[in-house]
Amino acid sequence: MNMALYTRDFTGTDIKTPFEQMRSNAMINARHDLRGMSVLIFNANYFLQEARHQDLYYILSLWAVEPTKRSPVKFRKYPKAGRNALYKRVEILRKHFYMAPHIHDCFVDTAIDHMMIAIDNELSIIHPDIKQSHNNMRYA
Repeated sequence: MNMALYTRDFTGTDIKTPFEQMRSNAMINARHDLRGMSVLIFNANYFLQEARHQDLYYILSLWAVEPTKRSPVKFRKYPKAGRNALYKRVEILRKHFYMAPHIHDCFVDTAIDHMMIAIDNELSIIHPDIKQSHNNMRYA
């Protein structure tokens, strides 16, 4: 697993202890392959209490836009392909979360909404003249 490219400041969240920060960084840096999904689901269990949902939404939103941090030039050069790649990444996560019996579908739907908003916001910063819309993906 890759180490964090930079130190994240989780100010404004309840992610305080080094152990929680380590879990969060592991989730954010997870790939969208089978191993990465295992890391995400395993560490998401820690944040599944009702009081920690906002922290998990935040972490998953950072995970959704992490490729834009790793390859910003590619996302500027190919904005539509980048958007589609991020949407595909979220769709893979959605399928794996739906398969996890202990994660409620309502939580997954809300998390997906948070991730899609984060993607749209990030891409509008990188390439402001491309219109972002995740509504089509939601019902595909």
